[in-house]
Amino acid sequence: MSDMTKLLFLTPMHITFESFKNPANNVRCIQKQDGRSYNLPPTDLPLGFLSLSAYLKKSLDVEIRLLDFNVEVVKAQAFPFETFHDYVADQLKDLDFDPDIIGVSCLFSPSYQNFLDTGAAVRAVYPDKLIIGGGNVPTSAYQEVYSEARGQAFDALCYGEGEVPLHDLVVAEDRKRYLSNSPNWITYKNATSPLPFTPSHNFIEDLDEIPFFDYDLCDIDAHNANLVISSFASEKAKRSFHVMTSRGCPFKCTFCASHAVHGRDMRYHSLERIEADFRILKEKYGGDTMIFQDDHLMSDKTRVKAILDILKRLELKSVYQSGLALYALDRDMLEHFYAAGVRQLVLAVESGSQRVLKQLMKKPLKFKVTQQVAKDCRELGIYTNANILIGMPGETKADMDEARETLRELGSNWFHINCASPLIGSEMHEVSREKGYIRGETLGADYKVAAVETEDFSIPFIQEMQYLMNLELNFVHNADVKLGEYKMALAGFDNVIRIKPDHAFAWYYGALCHKGMDDRESCAAYMEKFRQYAKDPLWARYCVDFGLDPEATEPMPPPENYVLPEPAIAPTEQAVA
Repeated sequence: MSDMTKLLFLTPMHITFESFKNPANNVRCIQKQDGRSYNLPPTDLPLGFLSLSAYLKKSLDVEIRLLDFNVEVVKAQAFPFETFHDYVADQLKDLDFDPDIIGVSCLFSPSYQNFLDTGAAVRAVYPDKLIIGGGNVPTSAYQEVYSEARGQAFDALCYGEGEVPLHDLVVAEDRKRYLSNSPNWITYKNATSPLPFTPSHNFIEDLDEIPFFDYDLCDIDAHNANLVISSFASEKAKRSFHVMTSRGCPFKCTFCASHAVHGRDMRYHSLERIEADFRILKEKYGGDTMIFQDDHLMSDKTRVKAILDILKRLELKSVYQSGLALYALDRDMLEHFYAAGVRQLVLAVESGSQRVLKQLMKKPLKFKVTQQVAKDCRELGIYTNANILIGMPGETKADMDEARETLRELGSNWFHINCASPLIGSEMHEVSREKGYIRGETLGADYKVAAVETEDFSIPFIQEMQYLMNLELNFVHNADVKLGEYKMALAGFDNVIRIKPDHAFAWYYGALCHKGMDDRESCAAYMEKFRQYAKDPLWARYCVDFGLDPEATEPMPPPENYVLPEPAIAPTEQAVA
C-alpha cells in the first residue's frame, strides 16, 4: 500500500490491576498525590515491540507510537480509576495520533486480564480500527482469549513471533481477508470453528535480518525506573538496556512455555551484529549495562565467551535476567564471566531434590553440578541469586523437606522461592488440567501465588512452605552470615528493609551482621527495630517457629541442633480428595 501506515503499540501492566491498586505488604510501592500507595510494575524495555518496529521500518513507510502502561502508571500523579479498562480508555481518548492498526502485547500471565481490558478499551475508542494481539499468552491460549467477551475485541492474534506476520499484514491489500487466510494469525472465526485449524510459526532464521532495535520508541530513563534487576542487592546500573542475542531453547522443562513463541531450534544474531549493537547502545544512548533476556544463552559456550570478550572490550557491565543453564557454567566459563566484569548471576537451580529435577521438571541437571557452580561463584566473588520452584505436580512433602535440607548447604547468596505456576503452553499445565489439579487462576497467575493443588499438598500448604523456605534460606541460614561475610549479608537485608521496612527478620539478622562487624551501636539500633516489629502477630508467630526471642538484647545465630519448623497447615489440608 502506498500510503503511510500508522501503528500504535500498547503494553498492558505486567502485574494484575488488583495488586497495583491494593499492593501486598512485601512489594515495592509508590505513593501518589492522592495519598494512596500503589504497587510498582516492572518497567523493563518491551523488546518485542522494539524489534517489530525496527523490522517494519526497514522496508515500509510506517509511523509507530508506543504506549507502555507500566511506565505510564508510574509517571501518573494520581490514579482515579476503578478499572484498568477505564484507565486505558482515558489515556487513548486524548492521544494525538490516529492509528490504522493497534497492537496489544501479553507476555506474562499476570497481565492477562489487563490485556483483555486493553483490547476492549481500544475497541471502544477506535471502533473501526484493526486491533491485533500477540505475545506468549495469546500464542498459547488463543481459544481462552476468544472465549472472553473482552477478547473478542481483537480482530486477530499473532501466533508466535510477529516480525514477518505483521509485515505481511501491513502490505496486504485486504488486511482482514489476509488475517482470515493466514496460518500465522488466529481470528475468532478460526479459533471457534468446528473445522480443524492449526496455526503455524513464521520465524526469521537469520536474526541479523532484524535491524538494530528501535529503542527510540521508548523513554529510556522512564523504562529504567523499576527494572526487575533493581531488586538485586549487588547490581547498581546507571542506564540499562535489555538485549536478546538469540531465540529458541531445545530443552523440555515441564514448567516452561517459551518454546510456544520462539520454538526449540536455536537462532542467533552474529557476533559482529552484537558488537555493533552494544557499541551504539553505549556511545549513542549512554548505556553502561546490558540486561540479557535470552531463553538459552549458554547453547554455544564458544559464542558466550566471545560475547563476554565484547562486553569487556567495550567496558560494559552485564546482567543475566533469565537463569543460565548451570551445566555450562564450569570454572573456566565462570572465570570468563568474572573477567568481563560480571559480579552477579541468577542460577536456575529450580529444586534441591534430584527426583523433582529429573522426573517432574525433566530438567537435565544434577544437583552436584549446582553445588559446584555455587561454590565456584563464591570463590570467584560472583554474587548468586538462586531461583527455586515448589509445588510441582507429583512433588511430595518429603521432596520439599529434602530440598530444604540440601539448599541450606548450597552457599548461594540469596534465594527466590516461587510457587510453580501452570503456564499455558507448558507440560505442567497439560498435566495439571488433565488431573484436575488447577484450583486458582492460571491465566492471571504469577509465581508468588499457588494455583495447583494435588493429592500431596494443598494451596495453603504451598503458600506457607514458600514463605518458610524464604525465611530459613535467606535469613536464618543465610550463607553469607554463616561464612562471616557480614557486609555482603547486610546489603541483602538492607535491600529487604528498603522494600519492606517492617520486616522483623531483616532487622534481626541485620543486627547479627553489625554484631559480627563489632558495630555495637548499629546492632542495638537494628535490635530495637526488630523488637518493635516482632510484636506484630504474624512476626510473633514466625519468631516462635524459628526461635527468635523478641525480648533479647542481642541477636544469636541458630543453634547447632536447629530443627526446621513445619508449616502451620497440614500438607493435604484442603487438598484434592
